[in-house]
Amino acid sequence: MKKSLILALLLMGFTGTLAQVIMIRELLVTFYGNELSIGIILGNWLILEAAGSFFLGRIANKPERSVDAYVALQFAIAIFLPLAVYGARVAKTMLGIPVGEMVGLFPVFYSSLLLLAPLSLADGAKFTIGCRIYSNLTKETAHSIARVYIYEAIGAVIGGVLLAFLIIPHFHSIEVALGVGGLNLISAILLITLFKKSFLPKLRANHRFGVSFLSRSAYFLLVGIILLASTGYVLFSPKADEIHNLSTHTQWQGYDLQYYQNSNYGNIAVTKRGEEFTFYSDGIPIATAPHPDEAFVEELAHLPMLFHYSPRKVLIVGGGIGGLINEVVKHPVEKVDYAELDPLIIEAAHSFATPLTEFELSNPRVAVHYLDGRLFMSRSQECYDVIIINLPSPSTLQLNRFYTKEFFEMAEVALNRDGILAVTCPGSLSYMGEELANLNACVYRTLHDIFPYVRAIPGETNLFLASPSTGISTVQDALLVQRLQDRALKTRLLTDFHIRYKLDKARANWLLNSLDQVPEGRINQDLSPSGLFYDISLWSALVSHRFEGVFKLMGKANLWVFLIPLAIFMVAFFAVRRRIPKLGAASVAVTIVTTGFAGMAFDMVLILAFQSLYGYVYQMIALLTAVFMVGLAIGSTMMTRIMSRVTNNRSLLIKLESLILAYSILVPVILVVFHSHLGEPVIFALVQAVILFLSLVSGVLVGSEFPLANKIYLKGRGRVGKVAGGLYACDLLGAWVGALAVSIWLIPVLGIVNTCILIACLKVVSLVLVVTSRL
Repeated sequence: MKKSLILALLLMGFTGTLAQVIMIRELLVTFYGNELSIGIILGNWLILEAAGSFFLGRIANKPERSVDAYVALQFAIAIFLPLAVYGARVAKTMLGIPVGEMVGLFPVFYSSLLLLAPLSLADGAKFTIGCRIYSNLTKETAHSIARVYIYEAIGAVIGGVLLAFLIIPHFHSIEVALGVGGLNLISAILLITLFKKSFLPKLRANHRFGVSFLSRSAYFLLVGIILLASTGYVLFSPKADEIHNLSTHTQWQGYDLQYYQNSNYGNIAVTKRGEEFTFYSDGIPIATAPHPDEAFVEELAHLPMLFHYSPRKVLIVGGGIGGLINEVVKHPVEKVDYAELDPLIIEAAHSFATPLTEFELSNPRVAVHYLDGRLFMSRSQECYDVIIINLPSPSTLQLNRFYTKEFFEMAEVALNRDGILAVTCPGSLSYMGEELANLNACVYRTLHDIFPYVRAIPGETNLFLASPSTGISTVQDALLVQRLQDRALKTRLLTDFHIRYKLDKARANWLLNSLDQVPEGRINQDLSPSGLFYDISLWSALVSHRFEGVFKLMGKANLWVFLIPLAIFMVAFFAVRRRIPKLGAASVAVTIVTTGFAGMAFDMVLILAFQSLYGYVYQMIALLTAVFMVGLAIGSTMMTRIMSRVTNNRSLLIKLESLILAYSILVPVILVVFHSHLGEPVIFALVQAVILFLSLVSGVLVGSEFPLANKIYLKGRGRVGKVAGGLYACDLLGAWVGALAVSIWLIPVLGIVNTCILIACLKVVSLVLVVTSRL
């Protein structure tokens, strides 16, 4: 019986991880997600989970209903998870929003809230009720909560590892949802069967209660068997693929969908119109063949190449297929290296080959490298004449890494003396709004911080050319026209007239004047990704005008904006607590909220640091998260063993808070040291090991505090359900604030160092509250 309960608790963590990840991925494809929409979706999941844990904790206090309630929640997940995946795919169709149209913040918020509500509420409630069942079974209080917390963490580790290395590459989301649902149904049936036997002696003592329990259990058992049989039939028959195909074609209504596949890096889709194929990554078009966007492709390829007197070696980062490579190899190049992160994009290009893509990928001068662009540049010993960055704007932390000072430093090292780096940015030919000007000024000034010569070429997409050599600043349109003719380039739109139009001095001066009017802004850096914030602000201004003022205020924030309210909160808390002594225990709840925030913040900081220092490698990012969860389990296990021998719980909590405070100060110091010595091979080799170790320590510290807080709150009383639900909700509440604030505001505006200082200040507040309280 205990083994079946432990299996159910492990499955709780496993289910939560898989459900969260596949729903976020599906919603991001539907809403073309950036870091803001990721924060909104993840925030909705966490706050709903907190609500489920807190408000359903009262149900868990009734022992006779605990198992039934847990089983009912497993049934709910098995039913609603496939429905939620289907709903995420058809959401835009139901809202009447055409494919390709940008979606505002409010539709992203309420759509994800409604779709996630049944799953998140059930997932949060399962923890509270699971604690009550385990406590009833083992006759433990605080230790039972700690063990449930540990089992959930272990299940999450298993789920994360299997998801990254096995599930995503081989199964579509409908299959995953059905499979997870089936596992929950099997667990539910085991719980009903085994726990029903344990209650048989009570039937003779209480006939009325026994009949009620038997009939309810028999009913649940029948429902579970029917649901399991139905789920198994759909999963192991062609029905699962039929549902998958129906949902994806509804999602792409009006398009002839030819291909839809998930990879570790995103979702790849291919549509067909006549003989034309369009390739999408997470719902965003990235290439069209055999007839690409010729104006964009020819400008991006030929203008940098023509500015160089003799381009022989070229590096393309992202977006090479669908015309760019074809245009580049028209020049007398000897070698083109093409770094493409997602192999599935190239696989799709081979599967739906056109004469254009076949020529590009089979050209003997082209070498395709399935690698993160930054990682490739750090490993490559080549020096290039031209480097072309063809990536979307810095809308996520991962993309922003290609617009930072550190990346431009890497590019300068990878360029020959007269080499040219080409970077694009959203533009306008008529009006440069504040948000658009801020983004362009950020990229332009960051380039100028590294390269002495930067040339801006305005358009619907602005093109910035940067070089360590003075050549790009002295080249005139006549020389480019001459090189176009000398190289006998066959182009459709890039004519003599078009070159003169693009290099018109009046247009270039208008763009530079617009950027000069932007107040002195931040340089975009790995550890202070201001470019991400400016891009999110631009996106918000385009889709949700009502939030323009909010983002302007957010952009002006500094550390004092957060520290002053913290000080006011602490003083107010002291004043209220003096009048109401019972609020002393609330200090522990505040501690758990701040630790939940810190845990989420540390996770994001370390992932960003790893991506910036090393490169984007999905398996390693998944491993970082798994290591954090392992640390969580280790910390909880250690504390569970220690606290049974400790009598002064407050002293132990103070020591733990002090360790988290010290850690939050130590992390930015280590990261800054790594950044300052990144060019040294020994330091670079240590990056992975040290960041993984930091992630483990973070998990240990965060995981240690939750069991101890539960012991302090319980004090020998048997309110396991309420205490577990309340403190788990506090933990998730802190994580919710972290999910919304850290990636889209704190890190981009304050930077990693100041964000860690803010975490330290939060822990100072919670530490002072604990030190001065009577627990």
